[in-house]
Amino acid sequence: MKDVKAMVLVEPRRLSATTLPARSVTSGGWLAVEATGLSGAEVQAWRGDRPDLVYPLIPGQQVVGRVADLADLSLPYEVGTRVVVEPVIRCGRCSSCRSRLHTCTLRRPFNAYGALPSTEPPGLWGGLAELLYIDPRARLHPVTDDVPAEVATFVHPLASGYTWAVQLPKLQPGESVLILGPGPRGLACLLAAQAAGAGWIGITGLDVDRDRLDLAARLGAHLTVDVTTRDVGREVADELGRRPDVVVDVTSDDPEAIHTALDLVRPGGRVILASTKGGRPLLQFWSDVIVGKQLSVIGALGATSEAYDWACRQLECDPRLDDLVSHQFPLDEANRAIQATAGMLGHEELISVAVTF
Repeated sequence: MKDVKAMVLVEPRRLSATTLPARSVTSGGWLAVEATGLSGAEVQAWRGDRPDLVYPLIPGQQVVGRVADLADLSLPYEVGTRVVVEPVIRCGRCSSCRSRLHTCTLRRPFNAYGALPSTEPPGLWGGLAELLYIDPRARLHPVTDDVPAEVATFVHPLASGYTWAVQLPKLQPGESVLILGPGPRGLACLLAAQAAGAGWIGITGLDVDRDRLDLAARLGAHLTVDVTTRDVGREVADELGRRPDVVVDVTSDDPEAIHTALDLVRPGGRVILASTKGGRPLLQFWSDVIVGKQLSVIGALGATSEAYDWACRQLECDPRLDDLVSHQFPLDEANRAIQATAGMLGHEELISVAVTF
């Protein structure tokens, strides 16, 4: 096979265009990448905020493409099938896989696309390359041909939103949901909760999130709150008249949001913590609030395969998803794409970012 054009993160903040060989493989296959959505994972890798990563690596976890070649019969898809690829590769044998966690310890540091070093054969483990190696254990989901590739990348956050806002809290029709954070996955939580029949949905953000909050209102949120200028507790009380049944924390690097989630959720409610805090500790934390309110607090990482199936179906029937990828860049401008994802190029009209081929 031909050499493959790729953007390799040689070290933090050094993304280099190069060509790599598509090495011969005896199992799995190759995916011709059409588009890769970017998220905080790529920003953290680019900044060097994840000390467990090993460089060099090819970033990109949210991949959409077409099966280009098959080495054996391990993959149940024909050449030409358009699919999304789950980021985590599951061996099915390690303790994490047996516990149904969203991690796998077969390879280090993470058995996941966008996180494996380029030195791990066959090297093409990230979506910022023309070809992606399809591990025989990778989970693929057919996706419609009727939407642009950049829109199809939103299947990834949409699957997370369904896992976090619906599956983990076991959301029931008519229940109320408050979402902290209006990023792509926060907006995906909104869409998933709507589809599951939530009776009321609120979403919060910062002053720089004005466009995302406006979009949330257009998508049908009952309440949007800029927490830099308004008191979220008072706003929720005035609008909903009671405490929400479920609070989902999708904020970025904000430990204080955990206090907000625990404070605002109703007694007996559920809190889903679906974001990391950049290693920052939660100060002045009293666990008595969890005990006294008899809360269920669940840590969330990634999406289930069932959620991916739901998201692929939703992509076919919800035209609003066309508005959720606001920026796209060619592969040669992947560095700018990551900076845009980080908000370094401004927040105006920024919803989510994709690199297209």
